[in-house]
Amino acid sequence: MQPILPTQPIAWSSYFLVTVFFLASFLLILVQWQFSQLTGSVLIFGQGILQLVLTLILILRWVQPARKWQLLAQFFHSFFIILLCGLLISESYIRWQEGITVLTNEALPILLLSFGGLLLLSRLFVHLSDGHFSQLGHRIACFAFPWLSGGLTVVLFITHFTGWFWLDNLVAGITACLLGLVALFFLLDGYWNILEAKV
Repeated sequence: MQPILPTQPIAWSSYFLVTVFFLASFLLILVQWQFSQLTGSVLIFGQGILQLVLTLILILRWVQPARKWQLLAQFFHSFFIILLCGLLISESYIRWQEGITVLTNEALPILLLSFGGLLLLSRLFVHLSDGHFSQLGHRIACFAFPWLSGGLTVVLFITHFTGWFWLDNLVAGITACLLGLVALFFLLDGYWNILEAKV
């Protein structure tokens, strides 16, 4: 698959793939929320939000030039991610206070699979990106997100061997704050682009 350049018309297959990406990302976050409830590890939910943010960046890169529907989707998608980050912070705090035990044996395979999925998304981003994409965005998507995802897996390994279940909640809350800032940037970007009618 070749990168879609701004001068090329958007094929219906691209719209179909964007729709599939949206639906798959939302279904995935629901599944990971359920797994976080079953295992007690909110890091799984944090991993899901991380994948959702990278999916948003992928969609923004995939469809060029930006259409108005794309900017609206970016705005609402970013707002939804901010709500999820707030939910993750709230859930982390509640579990911290209640001292809930994390079933690390069950959570580790899920987190490893999520990490593998995020690496695949990063490789897809590299394939779609070209010289027109900013160096900062390229580094965030290709390096920062995989490192953060791998860090969540390492934290769960530490929790597994030490029994420090509070570490799961603390790191998940910090991750939610970082991803909330990224989502806020995309929210404001979509808002200003809609106002300025650049489409």
